[in-house]
Parts: sequence; structure tokens; C-alpha cells
Amino acid sequence: MKEHKPFSMRIFVYPALFILAVAVYKNHTANSNVIPVNKNVSQVQTITVPPPNAIKVGEFYAPYYIDENSKLNTIIENLKERCSRDEVCEVTQAFKYVSQIPYIRSETHRTPVDVIVKNGGDCDEKAQLFAMILIETNHNCVVVYTKDHAFIAVEIENTSKINRNNARLKIENKDYFYAETTDKNGYVGKFNGVYPDEIQGIYHINEKRNIPKEEIEFLSL
Repeated sequence: MKEHKPFSMRIFVYPALFILAVAVYKNHTANSNVIPVNKNVSQVQTITVPPPNAIKVGEFYAPYYIDENSKLNTIIENLKERCSRDEVCEVTQAFKYVSQIPYIRSETHRTPVDVIVKNGGDCDEKAQLFAMILIETNHNCVVVYTKDHAFIAVEIENTSKINRNNARLKIENKDYFYAETTDKNGYVGKFNGVYPDEIQGIYHINEKRNIPKEEIEFLSL
């Protein structure tokens, strides 16, 4: 997976989260199947294991470890308290937290909890951590897959607080802004170089369904 890297979120989550993550890590990993990956080819496209640890996107399977009954309560409660349930604040703060986690490739797929505990993840691993935080704070998002990359696009309803000229997809007349979590200098809406013709599949995390490419409109500065 390609890498696109301090805002500090330590005061917001690290002290309590470290204790929480270590406590749940052994139990979580004991119950998680590890998907081996051929390091010489695409980490997304070559995975052919069936659910429950994968989703079918287009013609291929992608690893899927988003837990809707997550152990990330500390993060979620801090987001809500810090942002007073402000939509854009929650999305941007969650994005900054995940994007500061180092990009590190692996031959096995890490779960969102693994990414936190091991302080590292690749594109789809960090995307799934970000998505899990988003759904736990009631934000809609999709994961966008190319041949060798994955990233999140998140719905922003109150676009008055974000530059609508930024990169986004329009799905069912709703704006989903690019959120490239492998870019430490990124922001919600920053274009990451992925154009529509490179997209191989889009999966709506909240609705658990594929979005046909013909149903999306790409909008960018």
C-alpha cells in the first residue's frame, strides 16, 4: 500500500487509551483470524478469503475487521466531550488522531485495535480504524479501493464548515469528502491523487453494501 505522515492527540486519548488497548488486545487478537498476504503483490486485490473477515468489493475480497461493538469507548467519549457533538470537529479530530499513527506495512492484516496497540498500520488498516471511530460517532463513510490502495471518504452534512471545493464524491446527492489517513499533513477533503478511473470498488461501511461506480460523481478543486 502506498504512503501519502505533530498534531498531538496525546492529551485527548493516549493515557487512557493505552491502558484500555493493552487490556483488550490479548482477548481481541485471540479471537481474530489473521489473513496472510503475499508481500510481492497488492495487499487488497489478492485476498480471497470469505467473510466474516472479508468483504467482497467488485471482483475481489478485502479484509474487514470493523467491530461495531468496539472497545474504543475511551476515544469515542473523548471525541464527544471535546467536540460537543459538533459534526466537523468530530470528523477532523478523529482524522488527525488516525493520520498521526505511523504508516507501517505488514505481511498480516492488523485489526483496528492492533493498529493502536502496535502504533502502526498501512492504508486499509488505518482506514478501518478511522471508519470504526466514525460509525461509533454516527458518521457515514465509505471505503474506496483502487488496485493497491484504500482510503475513507466521509459524509459531511454541514459543508459550511468545510471547503466544498475539496476532493469529494457525491453519492445519492450527499457529499463524501476524501480522508487520506496515510498523509500526516493531510486534512479532510485533501485530494490524494486518486481519480475515478482508478477506483475499483466503493463499500458503504454504515449500510454494508457496494456502491456502483456509475452512482457516484467525482468533484474536486
